[in-house]
Amino acid sequence: MNRIKRIFSFVAALVMALNLVSCTSQTTSDPEADHTIVLRSELTEDGGYTHTALLDGQPVTEYDYTWKVDPTVSHDAVKDCPAEYYTGTEPGDEAVYIAHDIFYYPELPEEEFVRVRYDGDDEWAYYYPTEEYGDYIFATLPTLGNSLPVSMMHSEDEAYQNAVLHITKAGSYRIEGEWHGQIWIDLGDPDETFTDETAKVTLLLNGTDLTCTVAPAVVFYSVYECCNAWEEQETHSAMVDTTGAGANVVIADGTVNNVSGTNVFRMLKAKYKNDDSEEGAKTQKKARKTDAAFYSYVSLNLDGGSKGDGVLNITGGYEGLDSELHLTINGGNLNIFSQDDGINVNEDDVSVLTVNGGTVHILAGLGSEGDGVDSNGYLVINGGTVISAANPGADSGLDSDCGSYINGGTVLALGSTMDWAEANDANDSGAVTMNLQFAESQSSTEAILVTDPDGKVVFAYDPDKDEVAGTLARSYRGAILSCAGLEVGKGYLVYVGGDLEGDETGGVYDPSTVTGFSGAVQQCYAGTDLGGRARGGMLPDGADRTPPEGGRNDFLSGVTDNGDGTISISEEAAGRLLEQAKRFNGELTVTAEDLMACTTFKEALDLLGIPSPGGQREDRSIPPDPPQGGFDPAQGGTPPTPPEWAEGAPPEGGFGPNRSPSDSGTEAETLQTTFTMTDKVNGFSGVRDVLAAATSAGPQKAAASA
Repeated sequence: MNRIKRIFSFVAALVMALNLVSCTSQTTSDPEADHTIVLRSELTEDGGYTHTALLDGQPVTEYDYTWKVDPTVSHDAVKDCPAEYYTGTEPGDEAVYIAHDIFYYPELPEEEFVRVRYDGDDEWAYYYPTEEYGDYIFATLPTLGNSLPVSMMHSEDEAYQNAVLHITKAGSYRIEGEWHGQIWIDLGDPDETFTDETAKVTLLLNGTDLTCTVAPAVVFYSVYECCNAWEEQETHSAMVDTTGAGANVVIADGTVNNVSGTNVFRMLKAKYKNDDSEEGAKTQKKARKTDAAFYSYVSLNLDGGSKGDGVLNITGGYEGLDSELHLTINGGNLNIFSQDDGINVNEDDVSVLTVNGGTVHILAGLGSEGDGVDSNGYLVINGGTVISAANPGADSGLDSDCGSYINGGTVLALGSTMDWAEANDANDSGAVTMNLQFAESQSSTEAILVTDPDGKVVFAYDPDKDEVAGTLARSYRGAILSCAGLEVGKGYLVYVGGDLEGDETGGVYDPSTVTGFSGAVQQCYAGTDLGGRARGGMLPDGADRTPPEGGRNDFLSGVTDNGDGTISISEEAAGRLLEQAKRFNGELTVTAEDLMACTTFKEALDLLGIPSPGGQREDRSIPPDPPQGGFDPAQGGTPPTPPEWAEGAPPEGGFGPNRSPSDSGTEAETLQTTFTMTDKVNGFSGVRDVLAAATSAGPQKAAASA
């Protein structure tokens, strides 16, 4: 099914015309904090923890106040949530205090979970065992494969060891020290703080090590929402101003800060959202669900100090950094390791993730899935450096439901699906961007280099030098690449692999310092655009830019990979595919019955008037990955002979050949090795090793030097 998505997802890559204006990178000096909090958690001999904290040099009070949950008994302590209650002494009105009231997903009997279709997803559901609430779901868990994800549940004792440092008053707080537990920012009733411009908190991370094993390590729960009128707006755009946000984080200059946490999956209110049932499971309002190690219920700003050299490392047992509305990154160095998405902003068709400066390095999808960046609304990159690697299964380096727009900075995003950066048609603010679709899987541990035809380097990245991405070998089929050196109207050469010599930061090289490169594999492409789009990322004149109803990938429903090299297309899917294809090619004479008769990708693509992607073979609908090195001894025979120019030094003209071999005895004369930037956003499909294309064999390494 993933291969089907890669082939047909052209019908979902629709460009939206937005009026985007580039924002300049914001740099702030480390603010003078109103308060300083020094944290300390110590491991005891029995495996527990003791917790102490100082607020401006004075001890912070610890309470035994504990959140508990028991769905087998009805409680009245929490409205609409009869499983929840509290024990211990309730805290007073201190600005900062310690308690043990962490929200976590409790241990529940595995045998009592049932699989249901809940709110559009297949999930495990645990119903209240009590007669009074027996029709209500207490909590759900995702269906990761066919097994119940028991690792998401935690014992009461483990939860108690994760103490909560509460911040209840507005102000800026310098945070230092080690903490086993959570920082929870809550300034009062969310209905009141939502519009209260004074309800703001800034965390200045000044050498902090936070670890929470049952929930997010940092949660902004109740502070001012600077975009508090969003629900009243009829339309939304990629332009948001979060400078007045109530949730703010600054990474202090010269410090390294570590935040490690996990998620709390869905717990529900015993109150129906509506009376509609879906395969037996009624939709209820959400009571608890926090998906990331660092989580904000409101718009969040992340900044660096005046030098911008502070570091924040986030390790997510599920997702890394989430905001329920908007997220703006202005500076600092942010490194994210996550089992699922690296960054997520999750209000559908509304949220905006904006990067104005700093560096963001993401290694996402270390579990079964995960995008590097996932915006349920918009993604806008105006400056800074973004390096993002997704799960190699079927995820994107940059994934945005309403469009990813690159207006500046340096960007390299690696993934397996075709969710590309898009053209900014409304004005000329976009940066020049390459969308590359590789014909075969590439290793994310290999360097990527772009030069001009004379060999001058304009972009160079080596993951071996990147402390975030360079430690794990994975693969990708799609890459988004943008940098200041790319210009409209000029052609460039692309290389994968090899060793670089020069000055780098986090694996990203200063192009002016690259003095050598060896072991290069030059790339060519099939000369086709990405999924039916005109090269440059633009849709044909008159094309409908409206996304398909129900989201970008709903049209795949009903297209089945039969596992034997053939596909089956249902009547519903055929109609949907035809409707979407007409957006690009106009009226078609093809009928749904014609499309349903197709048994391979090639047949379907030919009928729809879409050129087959590079690397597609005539005799199979799903080509196998080539053997390492391009030659499989088990198949017998001898390795193919590369053309003469593959031996020894490359011809003049920089790091590699800027022309197709004329003496190879193949059809290589037609290979396109120059990637021409015809517009601000440029799509190239069927990208592959030029030697493999010239010899119809696997990749051959060719030495190259400056």
